[in-house]
Amino acid sequence: MKRFLYTVLTLLSLSTFVGADEPLGPAEDAQGKDAGDVIHTIFEGQSPDKLVCDTTLRAMPDGSWVMVMLGGGDKEPSPRNRIFLTRSLDQGRTWSEMQPIDFGVKKNDPNRALVPTELMVHGERCTLFFTTHDGRFGEARTWQAHSNDSCRTWSAMTPVPDPLHKASFIRNHIVTRDGRIMLPFQFYVGERFPHNPRNGVMISEDDGKTWSVHGWIRLTDNDKYRGWAENNIVELADGTISMLIRADKLGGVLYRTDSHDGGKTWPDFATKTDIPNPGSKATLYPLGGNRVAILHNPNPKQRNPLSLWISDDGMKTWPYRRVLVDSPGRLNYPDGFVSPDKEYLHFAFDDNRHRAVYVGAKLPAAD
Repeated sequence: MKRFLYTVLTLLSLSTFVGADEPLGPAEDAQGKDAGDVIHTIFEGQSPDKLVCDTTLRAMPDGSWVMVMLGGGDKEPSPRNRIFLTRSLDQGRTWSEMQPIDFGVKKNDPNRALVPTELMVHGERCTLFFTTHDGRFGEARTWQAHSNDSCRTWSAMTPVPDPLHKASFIRNHIVTRDGRIMLPFQFYVGERFPHNPRNGVMISEDDGKTWSVHGWIRLTDNDKYRGWAENNIVELADGTISMLIRADKLGGVLYRTDSHDGGKTWPDFATKTDIPNPGSKATLYPLGGNRVAILHNPNPKQRNPLSLWISDDGMKTWPYRRVLVDSPGRLNYPDGFVSPDKEYLHFAFDDNRHRAVYVGAKLPAAD
């Protein structure tokens, strides 16, 4: 891999990404442009290792920022796939060289692929959840590893609890108001991605030492259904845990399900929302009470544009809608964090599967 490092000072100079006649930046919409937004390139992939996927940006306990991603090879799935990490010491303006993290997996089997699915920061400890497979999405196993020094060194990898050790992805965690850690999961009954998915949550009441598994939520009663079910959760003002789920080829929208007892029990089936989605990961961000932000592709047919929506009523309506990026092609997998002052939503996304991009999106003030 070859690192590409370039800093862009304003949104108006973002033609570097896609050519001089196709600037990358926010489009006009109901809310208009926001000059407070910031965008920088993190990494530019080059063949035979140009893949950029599953970009995940987190603020570290030591104040640095870390972005982990799926890279290696030119496509997914591939036996070349592995996890890479880069760090910024200046809030996203510049980034270190990409460093591979494989926990000895590649040494034991060079054809074993690794996929990062969540980087959880909880207090001073970071936990990376990741899945290994045979390079073709078969023989999948799901693991966790811990770091107590802001992702500079890691523990040995250990399996997540059964039955989720086989054929599952662990997604973005939340900490509930009563202090429990909750992680949504997508599990595949066929043990080969993405066959016959189930959704639910892992819950820990002891800071991640032990976990219980709750929910077995389906999108359809068709056991032959194939589709990625990337899910995200948020806690609403009344304690309801709401989950939005990607639903490939099921109407071009996200699906939703709610738990009214703190994530312990869930309906058997999720139901359609009116949130357009082409079959792509969306991420949720709690902003306090029933105020929730979502980063997603609000288009039933393609992963474009990349938008920020905000709801003030527990995701019933989304009056604030702003396009952040509308450059050509697929704008994939936004994932990040809200600044402590709730002024910015900082995230990374992959631009057409070969470029990692950082965005600091200015958030509107609450009414």
